[in-house]
Amino acid sequence: MSDKLSISSFSEELISTIPFIARYVGLALNRQSDPLTKGQMTLPQFLTLDLLNSNKTLMMKDIAGALYVSLPAATGMVKRLVGMKMVKRVYDKNDRRVVFISLTESGIKIIVRAKLARKKIIEEMFGNLSDKERKIYLKIIQKIKNNLYEKK
Repeated sequence: MSDKLSISSFSEELISTIPFIARYVGLALNRQSDPLTKGQMTLPQFLTLDLLNSNKTLMMKDIAGALYVSLPAATGMVKRLVGMKMVKRVYDKNDRRVVFISLTESGIKIIVRAKLARKKIIEEMFGNLSDKERKIYLKIIQKIKNNLYEKK
């Protein structure tokens, strides 16, 4: 690779590299007790649990907005998670029409287990990089995240 890298060459390089990394991560997750790769839940369900873990309690419209899905889709997903005993509905004391969604103990345990499995994989993947390289990578990823957040 030369010092100059056009956006076209960059995108082609990522297109060929990312699937390899994804396959590696998938294999590594299968070796862990990760609920997502074990088929215990779907990716949208996991993302919902992770969202609730970060925010503690959310209304259905907030879940739908954060996941970029319709309100009926979010409602269906939450209904399945309630059935799995991963989340619970909490009704507002002053207005029973207002419903908050929060994690149950089972939901918290699933998120903790999944994050530990992912942490091990990240440490394995990035362990051979220097501190400086990891800081550069993190800075770039955070910048991409911020750029995407601004586009919402």
